[in-house]
Amino acid sequence: MVSHKLARTHTVRPQEERGQVIVLVVLMLIVLLGFAALVVDVGYAYYAHRTLQASADAAALAGAQELPDATKAKAVAGQYSSSVGSKNQQADLNGVTTTITTKCIASIPGCDPMNAVVVMEQAPTKTFFAGLLGINTFKITARSTACSPCGVAPLDIVMVLDRTGSMCQTSSGASDPACTDLNNAREGMKTFLQYLEPTTQWVGLTVLPPATGTGSVARCATPNEATYSVPSAAYNIVPLSSDYSQGRVLQTSSTLVSTINCQKGSGRTAYADALEAAQKQLETNGRPTVKNVIIFLSDGAANTGPTLYPTSSPYRTKPCHQGVTSAAAIKAKGTVIYSIGYDLNAVNGGANVCTSYTGTTETGITAYSAIQQIASPGGFYNKPSAGELKTIFSQIGADLARGTSALIDDDMQ
Repeated sequence: MVSHKLARTHTVRPQEERGQVIVLVVLMLIVLLGFAALVVDVGYAYYAHRTLQASADAAALAGAQELPDATKAKAVAGQYSSSVGSKNQQADLNGVTTTITTKCIASIPGCDPMNAVVVMEQAPTKTFFAGLLGINTFKITARSTACSPCGVAPLDIVMVLDRTGSMCQTSSGASDPACTDLNNAREGMKTFLQYLEPTTQWVGLTVLPPATGTGSVARCATPNEATYSVPSAAYNIVPLSSDYSQGRVLQTSSTLVSTINCQKGSGRTAYADALEAAQKQLETNGRPTVKNVIIFLSDGAANTGPTLYPTSSPYRTKPCHQGVTSAAAIKAKGTVIYSIGYDLNAVNGGANVCTSYTGTTETGITAYSAIQQIASPGGFYNKPSAGELKTIFSQIGADLARGTSALIDDDMQ
């Protein structure tokens, strides 16, 4: 008898197929939900970072406007950070820590002694779904650096240089063939130029005593006080110019820089006409909508007056008072005047005693008070003894740029 084995076959029922598909779908949904959760959490972290970065930027910019006062810069930056109690505290960011430092960035002019504020803010951000994967928070960091001075506000500037004989004497009145004081003035003026951007900040040069003309020889000749009384005398020996530097490097071939370098000292002092000539330069060659600035440097009292005026004129009888009067009229027109009193402790022959053209003492005023009154409020700088002027000119440059803070790339550091 032959026996046959029957092969058993298993038929998958439709219900079982549906069960397998459901398992796969559930697994895929879990993966998709995981990705969606990460997208939500990462998106929130990105939003939180942008919020924190905006806060760091605001803090750095606000703090930089207070430079070079490092203490005040840090305090103001802290007020604009996202830390607890600050003006920019964020309700959805808790535990923000802020670190604020100041520093010197050598590639940017104005480091006296610092020119930048660095703000770093850090904060944890909660996660909504990533906690299922063991990621409960993200740590975000925002860093911002702002410099000041680093702005290029348009300015028309005339520097007025006292190049009288005392600039080539010691404080005791002895001859100084090296003209140390005049050289200090030249170096200070060139330091100031390095703060500026020539495309928007134009600079001219006015001198006293005036020159006989504006040609290359006349500009560099030894001054003669007799030119005070010459109607055609040239006080403005370099007009407003914009070629004095390139890429923050002074161009020694420019008329302005080369003329500063060649100045010599001789003659006596009269302020008023030089100041008025500087203002005329600004009105004649300056730009109508640009702020006007005069920077006036003198190392002593006015003690003479042009014979172009009658003997009773205050230009001759009260040259210090007249300098103050002329400056007041200039400031009334909106021009800002900075004045620098240099080596006012000198005792050479009463150099700092204001006198009329006859030598009579001008009462009620001194060289110090005259130069101080010539300045706009807050614009007077005093260097009582001989020495470098770079710091003072740096301070003036920083003051002119104050409030022009700007965010900079950290790569510049």
